[in-house]
Amino acid sequence: MSAARRRGTDAATSAAAREAEARRTALGVGYVVVAGALATVAAWPIYGSWRVLLVAAVGMLTGLGIVALARRLPIRGAVKWLVVVAATVAAYLLLVVPVAIPSAMNGPAAWLRGIRDGAVGIVVGWKQVLTLSMPMGEYQAVLVPFLLVMLVGTLVAGLLVVPDRRVSPLAVVVGLAMSGFGLAFGSSAVSTPLAIGPVVVPAPRELLVAIGGLVAALVWLLLRSRSARAAALRQATAGTVQRAGLTGWPAFRRRALAAVLVVAALVAGAVIAPAAAGVVERSALRDAVQPEVVLRQTPTPLANYRSAFGAERIDETWLSIEGDTAGVERLRLATLDAYDGETFHVGTGDEASGAERFSRLPRAAVRAPGDAVFTLRVGDGYAGIWVPVPLGLRAAPDFAGSRSAALDDGFHRSADEATSIDIAAIRGASEADASTAGASAAGAVARGLASGDEYAVVAAPDEVEALDDPGTSAQLDPEEYPALTAWLELQDQPRTAEGFLALVERLRARGYLSHAAVDGPDAAGWIGGLGGGYAFLPSYSGHSKARIEALFTQLADQQRLAGPEASDAALVAGVGDDEQFAVAVALIARSLGYDSRVVLGFRLPDAPELAGVQACSDVCRGAALTAWAEVSGGSDAWLPVDATPQFAVAPSLIQEGEQLPQHPTTPERVDAPIVDPPSAQSESTDAATAPEAEDAVIPPVVSNWLRWVALSSVSLLLLVLPLVVLFAAKALRSRRRRHDPSPEVRVVGAWEELVDLYADHGLLSADTTVRADTARAVGRPAAVALAAQVDRAVFAGDPPTAGEADAAWALVDEERAALRAGARARRRLAARLSFASLARTLRPARPSRGPLAPPASPASLEEPAR
Repeated sequence: MSAARRRGTDAATSAAAREAEARRTALGVGYVVVAGALATVAAWPIYGSWRVLLVAAVGMLTGLGIVALARRLPIRGAVKWLVVVAATVAAYLLLVVPVAIPSAMNGPAAWLRGIRDGAVGIVVGWKQVLTLSMPMGEYQAVLVPFLLVMLVGTLVAGLLVVPDRRVSPLAVVVGLAMSGFGLAFGSSAVSTPLAIGPVVVPAPRELLVAIGGLVAALVWLLLRSRSARAAALRQATAGTVQRAGLTGWPAFRRRALAAVLVVAALVAGAVIAPAAAGVVERSALRDAVQPEVVLRQTPTPLANYRSAFGAERIDETWLSIEGDTAGVERLRLATLDAYDGETFHVGTGDEASGAERFSRLPRAAVRAPGDAVFTLRVGDGYAGIWVPVPLGLRAAPDFAGSRSAALDDGFHRSADEATSIDIAAIRGASEADASTAGASAAGAVARGLASGDEYAVVAAPDEVEALDDPGTSAQLDPEEYPALTAWLELQDQPRTAEGFLALVERLRARGYLSHAAVDGPDAAGWIGGLGGGYAFLPSYSGHSKARIEALFTQLADQQRLAGPEASDAALVAGVGDDEQFAVAVALIARSLGYDSRVVLGFRLPDAPELAGVQACSDVCRGAALTAWAEVSGGSDAWLPVDATPQFAVAPSLIQEGEQLPQHPTTPERVDAPIVDPPSAQSESTDAATAPEAEDAVIPPVVSNWLRWVALSSVSLLLLVLPLVVLFAAKALRSRRRRHDPSPEVRVVGAWEELVDLYADHGLLSADTTVRADTARAVGRPAAVALAAQVDRAVFAGDPPTAGEADAAWALVDEERAALRAGARARRRLAARLSFASLARTLRPARPSRGPLAPPASPASLEEPAR
């Protein structure tokens, strides 16, 4: 073959190789795009907003753009990666607001706050995604984590595949991790099965992401391998032989076997994955992030129900209402769905029923005609984690004031949308405030709402539906509640909705309202609110099983002793208030087969009038606090059932052996005078003992900015910490060598310092055991001179003097200055950032004579220059 023909063949081979490499690079970029698309499909249920597509597209385009920039940079090494990191950070800060936080595009100040939220979202955004209920839409900065996944994931995967090289298959790990974001941070419930004719595909979204990721990775790796193999064969056979392709039966067999293996893997995945999903319960990261600890530390609010009717709190303002509440009948403070025989409380993950998990609620409300919009302001009478809101809350409350950000982050709502809590810490709360706010006895921080907090709500009007008949099986063991069971048997009512409502009416008519155990000034406020003619009877607080059984024992004994002909007035016996009677109604419902719960809250003007309970119009005071029961026949609809007992007819308890008179008369009672509670005295005492609020030394705005500046400084310090450690390590190493007490050690240290200097500047090609060989390999006069000086100092009969050690270090300083003067700024920066000198000490030295060469003689070491 002539030289010209050989050169032509080589050129053609090189062009073909470049074309094959470009084809493999394009295949790699295509796989990255497919992996990003699958990651978008996986993350869609988390957000449920079309902005997810914008975030995905911008993130992938930006990541691939930075990859193209890195490919064309004329620099290499650490400086190149610093430029890539800087470009990534700059692109993220420029794009995070318009792409991921559109709510911040309301002016320069809001834009800066959005950039701050985007920077902080890198650290805390993942927790926000886990604690918000899905779909989250564009709420606050929830899209920041997904933008990071798409930008950083595409960037890393693109750097692995551009250009195609040995480490490129690692991009599969990055691509699968991108899809893992949506699966891990989404819901533990799989997608709805998809029916395609007679075939039902379980968990179609999860199968699409999993099988799609597997197919995309297999196709890319197979095509890449085939292209690389073809390129290698062309290069090996170029200009020598004519290579024939694989044809006939062998080719058909190989391709058929590959197709069968791929189809078998896909079919096995489609069959085994749903079966495994049915056997093993799927869990997601959000299942482990719950405010359960705060709930367990907080006592049930029903236990403090009677404290609202004390002389010091009955007239205190709990809530102020501004706006139109038309259509909304009740404000719910807490919905208590779990009963352990001692207290009714909010069910957590330990109970089989009720709200098993709390999550945060987006604030973007979708309003409908007829919705009520009003504002609530917390007064001095209330503090705690329970947030009074209507049942049909459209979105998270819009908090205002200095604590708005903390209250926004701390707001959570139960899965059944019946209870809302806020776990934001109350700063500077005293022990009394902590007790009021529901802190634990172990000294937990007071949390929740406090006096002065304000929030606006949007709520759908309340809808009252008809009650279904109860279930077939009772949800209460009759042997554990004998008095309740005996009273139910005496009523002889059917197990129907009408029978249950009749039982409730009988319970309320035969009860008697009392909020205190002792008559006196502390009870004068609520007695006066009931009007004239009320006769006080004591009742004990609590709603344990023993207390409820005592209530039903009174009712059952009175009915047995009065006989079947007794009037309704003669059957009045049970004394208590909403705390006991709401629990009694809930237990009656469970004994019949209903689901039941107890609700604590306030009645609004649109609620039907109820004797003994005040309705809130503009202000909700302590006297307006009430409790009621809610029952459900198994559907999602809950019917509120009022339980407040009557107070017009006082009980006339019959003792064993007594008979009712044939013509009973109702004694006339002198109207009880209305006694105003000693509010003035109470207010003066509170004013005298309450500590004066101290003015904040630092305004809240300045404090917030200082906090963010400190957080940004810490983040920046963490970023530059590796560089600080590198500079410090080099400086300490040089200082130790230069100031060693022994002149001989200082001379050897000068040589080591010079070799490290050459290593950082990229001039050291081989670090051998012989200094003369290393100096000749470097090729600089200063290295040869210092090597000879060090050899003389080490092997001479007399040890070197301090002057010789200083001369050696002076030579090192001159060489360092010469290297810096002869290098560009980029090269000088690269030498400062280089780890080569530190890594050199971790590698064994390379001998210059071979592994079995004898050691050099002292004579040859004394005069290395010859």
